[in-house]
Amino acid sequence: MPSDSFSNFLQSTSAQITLKLVLITFLVLFLLIPKFMILDLISERENMSAKVTDEVAVGWGNQQVITGPVLILPYNVVTVTNAQVNVSNVTKKYLVIFPDSLNINGQLETHEKYRNIYKVLLYNSSLTINGKFNLPPDGFSGIAKTDLLWNEATLIQGISDIKGLKSKVTMKMNGNDVNCKSGISGLSFTVDNVPFSYSVPKTEAIKSGQSLIQSGINAPLNSILSESKDSFTFSFPLQLNGCKYLYFTPVGKTTTVQLASTFPDPSFTGAYLPDHKTNQKGFAANWSVLEYNKDFPEYMTYNESIPLGATGFGIEVRELINQYDVTYRTGKYMILFIVLTFLVVFLTEVVYRLRIHIFQYILIGLALVLFFTLLLSVSEFTGFNTAYILSALSTITLLYFYSLSVFQNKKSSLILLVLLMSLFVYIFLIIQLETMALLAGTLGLFVILAATMYATRSIKWYEEKVQ
Repeated sequence: MPSDSFSNFLQSTSAQITLKLVLITFLVLFLLIPKFMILDLISERENMSAKVTDEVAVGWGNQQVITGPVLILPYNVVTVTNAQVNVSNVTKKYLVIFPDSLNINGQLETHEKYRNIYKVLLYNSSLTINGKFNLPPDGFSGIAKTDLLWNEATLIQGISDIKGLKSKVTMKMNGNDVNCKSGISGLSFTVDNVPFSYSVPKTEAIKSGQSLIQSGINAPLNSILSESKDSFTFSFPLQLNGCKYLYFTPVGKTTTVQLASTFPDPSFTGAYLPDHKTNQKGFAANWSVLEYNKDFPEYMTYNESIPLGATGFGIEVRELINQYDVTYRTGKYMILFIVLTFLVVFLTEVVYRLRIHIFQYILIGLALVLFFTLLLSVSEFTGFNTAYILSALSTITLLYFYSLSVFQNKKSSLILLVLLMSLFVYIFLIIQLETMALLAGTLGLFVILAATMYATRSIKWYEEKVQ
């Protein structure tokens, strides 16, 4: 009868193996759910760490952009409103004059601070800024020299987060000491390519890619600058705290920036890359930007802000790969862990003619899922490498002792133990190999497939009893 035939089919070895494979496949797909949940959890913890960094930066100093210095020279614009009665209107406008040369030399020192379990990487920069202004000998096009207000000339230096300034600034102008004041006289700088924003609303910053720098210091020039003097030198120190980024803008006709630090993992970003030497003892970087490398005039008239274009450059101060990045990469291999472990268990079941319940597969899968939550939670205290070793040893030990009761065969449990240890070591090595990860992963999977083919070559999947 058909029902007897179907019953006999279900009792056959091949049908039972096929059914078990189908159930295991559905179980693997089901375990994709905790995979994405764990990846979301890793991202959430990383965002929490970034939030803590931002909170600490409020008191220490945030990302810093050094813009300037530039010379602000007011002038009068006379507009005749009634020529017959000689009535005119006088409006004050501003010239923005860029330095002929700008040199920045500095040391950068990093500091690690902790809030709860989160590590915050901060920096302190000790900068010396000097250069020279050369005024055009023929004056400024369209502006009479008599309209220039020399006694109101001001030198302004833009600093994106003025809270990071930790010492008084005294400028030397042609050898004279000038005390600086806070603020940049209502002016602002616009930088297009800074990877963070100030003052510009977030949605607008993302859309335009601009940061508006509205804070800094200024120094009144008074008698230092006059119509009879066509140049002056300047020099001043900056002790500036910050985090994440330290950026500069090449406002000089020629601009050089030299930065050195004991920080071993710098990431140089922005419009210009430096000549640099980097090793375990730190780095030394040298930027040199010529007038041919940017589109800056010698001077411009001030409107609402001083546009500096996409000229920002500098350094990102962060751990190149933190424990969250590496844990996230490891989490992407979760299904590989599960599939290969299930494969070993399934082949053991087939070869030794065991009967392993699907619920036991579920417990094994959950043990592997738990490995990744252990890895995430422990790495926040010990770092990734130590957390990986501890989590892997815990998971392998758990699965080995559980397999002793499931397999009832010490040899099979030892084989599972060796394969699990090899798998965890293999994945750890892939995580460490950043540029070679794809090649190493592909070759490893090829070897695993070949080994599986070899191990199953003698299995007779359709072997039945002859009646």
